Amino acid sequence: MEDCVGTVEPKTMTLELPGGEFRTAGGVLRHIEVRYEECGAPMREDNVVFFCHALTGDAHVAGIRPGEEKPSGWWENMVGPGKAIDTNRWHIVCANVLGGCSGTTGPSSVNPETGKPYGSSFPKHTFKDAVDVYRLFLGQLWREKGLSGSMKLAALIGGSYGGMQVVDWIVRCPDEMDKALLIATSAALNTQALAYDVVGRASITDDPEWKGGDYYGAGDGHGPKLGLAQARQLAHITYLSRELLQEKFARRLQPNFVEAPPEERKRREDAFKTDFQIESYLDHQGAKFLKRFDANSYLHITRSLDMYDAAEEWGSLDQAMARVKAKCLVVSYGGDVLFSAEESMAIVNSLLKSGKEVSYCHLESGRGHDSFLTDIRDLSRIVGGFLVPRKPRVMNWQKRLYRKATAMVECGKRVIDIGCGDGTLLNVMKETRNAVGDGVEIDIDRYVEAMSDGNNVFWCDADEGLAMIPDRYYDVALLSDTLQEVKNPRGLLREALRIADTAIVSFPNFAEYRIRFCLGFKGRLPVSKALPFEWYDTPNIHCVTFDDFKRLCDAEGYEIREVKAESRHWFGKLLLSVGLKNLGAAKIIVKIGKK
Repeated sequence: MEDCVGTVEPKTMTLELPGGEFRTAGGVLRHIEVRYEECGAPMREDNVVFFCHALTGDAHVAGIRPGEEKPSGWWENMVGPGKAIDTNRWHIVCANVLGGCSGTTGPSSVNPETGKPYGSSFPKHTFKDAVDVYRLFLGQLWREKGLSGSMKLAALIGGSYGGMQVVDWIVRCPDEMDKALLIATSAALNTQALAYDVVGRASITDDPEWKGGDYYGAGDGHGPKLGLAQARQLAHITYLSRELLQEKFARRLQPNFVEAPPEERKRREDAFKTDFQIESYLDHQGAKFLKRFDANSYLHITRSLDMYDAAEEWGSLDQAMARVKAKCLVVSYGGDVLFSAEESMAIVNSLLKSGKEVSYCHLESGRGHDSFLTDIRDLSRIVGGFLVPRKPRVMNWQKRLYRKATAMVECGKRVIDIGCGDGTLLNVMKETRNAVGDGVEIDIDRYVEAMSDGNNVFWCDADEGLAMIPDRYYDVALLSDTLQEVKNPRGLLREALRIADTAIVSFPNFAEYRIRFCLGFKGRLPVSKALPFEWYDTPNIHCVTFDDFKRLCDAEGYEIREVKAESRHWFGKLLLSVGLKNLGAAKIIVKIGKK
């Protein structure tokens, strides 16, 4: 398989613990093994990408497990030769988390001091402890591979639970990565997410088979199967959006339940079971989970997740993010019950307040939290563009197209292009004015293009405000042919002059003489180079004129500091030469600011 990394052998490393022990928040471990997988290009100092896996995930990111015939990695479509995370370029490493049950030391591991599973004696640990085990592992791997210098990752990637580990890592140890990807995550669990975990853990600890955590020597050794299955069922509901659950199951009935023999139907009725497909689905998810996960591991991992709060640890989220040095990409998903877009935007806002490099994208897959694992077409394009940006090509005709707007910006200023499209104007500003620039875009295809040129881009509906961007963060806000396309031009201007000292606004002038002629004599809207759309297929929803714009500025208390009017026709130029901008200009470029 040309697009697969091939067979990936799991490996185990025994950590060299400083002083012979590792102190966690709840005790001491004197022996830690880490199960991990690695694949891709030969490991170098500048090409290591480390993955923090999801809550009940494992180290098998991509490839074929030994003994299997098909690839089975949890990010198979993202990682591989020629894929978004290209294994021809990057060396991929993922390790199972401390406290888990997939090979790294956890409650079900044998305690070398007793010869029995740790069970209830396994020390409670925090996110910090789990991340520090990763760091010890990577440092040791670095030395074993003969790499020079201190361990530093090209990129650190995590989604969900793993994304919160990335948050902890980039804040506490900011020198250990160049880039960080935080996907479907937050800096602390919200109350609803906490509640799901509380109920899930209670399902396990209230199961008599849990036995306080020491169940490995009793019965089949799997302990509280009923409680663990229930915890998984509850959690699984949160991984899918309401819309997806409705689409997949609605109130449809499960045929084998409906058609079951009378005695089986009576047994189900006596147990208050239903015939709904969703019940069958959740039963299946619970049973499947029992085959691969341990109840004690679930308790330890979810508790460490619940207790983490970056803002609490560092005084505030702003203070936490002020420590970050990595260039960050934050991604949220629509329909995510666990991690909302607002929580992602809060991270972005705090990073921006300290002048950090960050991009943000919100993807409306409609599938919910698990979308970052199952619906990755757009995510893969974004991740690929973020990890390996191309060198943008600025053409001379593009410089000519924007020359009047760029002339209004002083060299070296910080700009934001609201409605940046594919990033062309940002690239022109950077090359011709040495500007530092970011973009705002809602169309995902254009967003990817702008990001792939190395720009920081925020996915945002300008009509809904730019709340994630701090006040007066930029020198100049650019609105190039954006004003007439939004629903709330007044609100957008207010936002532009909240986040920037000045705004440069360009728009087609609907009072231009040719438009008046076409409407007055032909009785129809014109189609021209300046307005190349039929009325039924135009993005323009406001017919703004220069005089209308001036009246709006007067009403809002904005001063017009500079005006440039454009016309490609001799008569329009003649009208402009005698001062008739509203009649002669096909396009207006205005620099405004608050009085």
